[in-house]
Amino acid sequence: MANVKPDPAPSKWRYRLERLWLTPLFRALVRTGIPSFTLVFLFAWYINDPHRIEAIRTGWQNAVDAVQDRPEFMVGLLRIEGAGQQLQADIQEALPLELPISRFKLDLAELRAELEKLDPVRSVELRIKSGGVLLLRVTERTPAVVWRGEDGIDVLDAEGHRVATLDSLDAAGALPLISGEGAAEVVPEALTLLRSADPIRDRLVGLVRIGDRRWDVILTGGTRILLPEVAPAAALDRALAMHEARDVLSRDIAALDLRLPRRATLRLNPGAVAELKRMQQVQRLSYEEAEDG
Repeated sequence: MANVKPDPAPSKWRYRLERLWLTPLFRALVRTGIPSFTLVFLFAWYINDPHRIEAIRTGWQNAVDAVQDRPEFMVGLLRIEGAGQQLQADIQEALPLELPISRFKLDLAELRAELEKLDPVRSVELRIKSGGVLLLRVTERTPAVVWRGEDGIDVLDAEGHRVATLDSLDAAGALPLISGEGAAEVVPEALTLLRSADPIRDRLVGLVRIGDRRWDVILTGGTRILLPEVAPAAALDRALAMHEARDVLSRDIAALDLRLPRRATLRLNPGAVAELKRMQQVQRLSYEEAEDG
C-alpha cells in the first residue's frame, strides 16, 4: 500500500486563527489587554476587603515610621534665644510639641505661625541644627507706651501692637501713658508728641485722644494743653515756646487751648478766676477813690 503524504495546507480553523493573529488589534489584546485586565481584576478583588486595606495602610505607615524615627532624624532638644525668662515660659507652654520628635513630623511654618500669635513676639526664626536641636531665635517687641482703654491696660510697642496686659498702672513703670478712643491706632503720632514734650517731661502725665481726632496733653495738677487735629506737634512746640517766654504752664490755669491756629486761649482754674475778679474789684475801687479825691 503506498504511503499517503499529509496535506500541508492548514485546516479551516487553523487558517482562521492564523489570519486573526496577524491582526494588530488582536495581538495587542492578547499580549496587553487580557493580562492587564486580569491584574486589575485581581487587585480590585484583593483590596475590596477593609481588613486587607487596613493591613496595607498599617504596613506602609510602619515602614515610613521605621525610617523617619531613626536616631539621626530625631529632635530632642529645644533652645530659645532672644527671649526673656517669662517669654520663654510662654513659648514652651504655647508650642504644640512633645520632644523627642522626628524632624519629618515638624511643620516649622505652623510652629512659627503659632509663636507669632504671642503678643510679645515680633518675629521668630526656627532652624533644626545638628545634634537634634530645634533653635528658636526670637525678636521681642519693645514696649513704648501704656494704653488705658475700655477693656483694660495694655503695653504697646511703637507700632501699636500689644506687648502685654497689665493689672494696674503701677506695673507700667516709667512708660508714658496714653488713653482715649482710637489712641492705640495712632501710637507713632503719640510718640512724636511725647518726644516734643521732653522739656516738660517732669510735669507730663500723658496724652488723651479726644473723639479719635486730636490729642490733649495732660500735665500734673490737671492742666491740659488742647492740641488741634492738624499739625499737633507744631502746636505743642508753640505752647512750649510760650512757656519758655512767659512761664505760661506754671500759672494757675486749667487749660491752654491751641485748637485755633492763630489764637491761643488760656482757661483759668476757679481759684484763679476768683482771685482775678478780686484784683479787678480792688483796682476799680482804687480808681474810684482816686477820682473822688
